[in-house]
Parts: sequence; structure tokens; C-alpha cells
Amino acid sequence: MTGRRILIFVVLVLCAMAAVLLVSNGIGNVTGPILISIVLVAVTVIISVGSTTDFYSDLVDGFRSDSILKKPACRFYLYGRGGSGKTTLIKSWLGGDVRPEQSTKYFSFYASEHYVDLETKRKCNVIISDYQGQSPSQNTLNASVKVIGDPGKRLVTGVFFIVDIAPRIERNNQPLNTEELIEWLSTDTENKIRKRVEQHMEYVVPAMLEVIFATVYSENLLNVTLIINKIDLLEKMVSMGCLPGVSLANVDEYARNLFKRIENNIREACDRITKPDHAIEFHVSIVSAATGTCVAKTFNSVIRRYANPNVNTTVKVKERRKTKR
Repeated sequence: MTGRRILIFVVLVLCAMAAVLLVSNGIGNVTGPILISIVLVAVTVIISVGSTTDFYSDLVDGFRSDSILKKPACRFYLYGRGGSGKTTLIKSWLGGDVRPEQSTKYFSFYASEHYVDLETKRKCNVIISDYQGQSPSQNTLNASVKVIGDPGKRLVTGVFFIVDIAPRIERNNQPLNTEELIEWLSTDTENKIRKRVEQHMEYVVPAMLEVIFATVYSENLLNVTLIINKIDLLEKMVSMGCLPGVSLANVDEYARNLFKRIENNIREACDRITKPDHAIEFHVSIVSAATGTCVAKTFNSVIRRYANPNVNTTVKVKERRKTKR
């Protein structure tokens, strides 16, 4: 049993004991034994369900999730192909022990409280969407209104499009660790990277971008960011000499050029929904979710904009390159 299930079990047992005492003290001699037997059978069933299934645990989680989602929060909507590092990115920022809250069959979210800045110790609630599987519909048609808000009243603050330079490779139903992935990528590197970029181009297409922005857009949307993940792998390939002509000095430029077409498509889609009185910042951030490189900076810039909505509202589109690590 998990700690939560044990707690629920103990509560049910205490309630059962209280019920038996109340029944035994408030009934006559004739009907007493019969009613006590009925109560004991009912309590046994209830306790069995609670201790052998997730019914009550899920019920508690449901109430907890609803309570979290009713609070004002900076909300992030993530979109990216399977294996691009969405969940790793979330846990890199919030902490590896954070667990997702299930909202629909495919759509989940992470909730936390985060500092806006350390000087004033101001905090704000944070909600980050995540989805399981490969289908874009799981993050659009099946997106939970509890997480992103009702149509016409969307609550999304930032949209992150996530791409990477290497897929998740599995062996015996287990993903390769970093060392094994480096070994796999070190041969025929350029061709493997090119194939991965093509997969992202098939996933982040103009038609899909139109659907995504139609799904999440409202005047609460303040930021759109293209996140290029796994820069640590790319730097490793450069240092191993697997990418002739690319140096550590220009590896960021190389990464950005790989996804220039996707960047332009997102920028154009962002421009189409931007209104004169509603500024949406556009960023490109090069990160490593595995090592944490520039992850906090990417999220924190959106939180600060959310907490200070009147700052830089005259800026329509901006770029942010990765800082020196």
C-alpha cells in the first residue's frame, strides 16, 4: 500500500468502528444483531474496495486537482513530438519528485508554487500541461478545459513548442541512458540529426499551429517559445568531431539553423494572432532538459511577465538566445 492508501484505509476503519458503536447503542435487542451484521458487511465491502483499488485514492486526487485548478496560476501549454523531452523539461524545473495530476485519459498536468523573484520572495502558482502518446489530438481536441480554461476564456500564459536533435531510443523496452545514446548518435551523426529534424517538421506544421493557437489563444497568452532541447548531446557530438565544420563557438547557431523553418512557421502563426493592443513575446531558447541548462531561465521569464503584465507590453516579438553556460 502507498502512504495515501494506508491513510484512507485507517480513516475507513475508524468510520466503521464509529458506525458500529452508534448502531449498537441506538437500537433495540431484536433488531440490533441484524442491523449490526448489515453494517459490518457494508463496512467490509467499503474497506476492501478502498484497500485493493484506487477508487478512493482517485476520488481524493480528483478533489485535490479541482482545488488546484481553481486557483489563479501561470499556465504553460507544451507541444512536442514523443521523446522530445517534455516531461524531463518539466521535472528539470519543478524537481524530479514532482508527480503529474491526471486530468483526462491522455492529458495531465503538473502543479507547483514558484518564486517570481528571490528578492521580494513573491510566489505564484504554476500549472504545466503534459500529454501522453504521439497524437496531436491528445493535446488539442482532448485538452482539459480545467487546465487550459473554457473556450473563449482560455487561461494559458505561455506556449512552448519543444524539438530536439535526437529521438528517444529504446532497447528491450527501456530507453537508452545518456552514454548509450551518445554512442548511438556518434555514428552517421548528421544523417540521424537530419531525420529527427524532419520528424519535427512533420509534427509542427502550419495547419497544426493554426489548430493549437485556436485551441489556447486568449488575451491571457503572453509568451510563445520554441525550445530546442538536448544541446548537451549536440555539444558532445561537436567535441567528438562527429560534425565537421561545427565548433562549440557556433553550436547554438547550428542548432538554430536546423529548426529555422519551424521557427519561421511559429513566428508567422504568432504574428497572425497578435493584436495591436495585445503583445505576445516570441522566444527561441536552446536548452538541455537533462542537465538543466537554461531551463529555469526559459520558464522564469514567462513567470515574471505573468506577475508583471504591464512590463514590456509594447514589445511584440522578441528573441532570446541561450546565454553562456
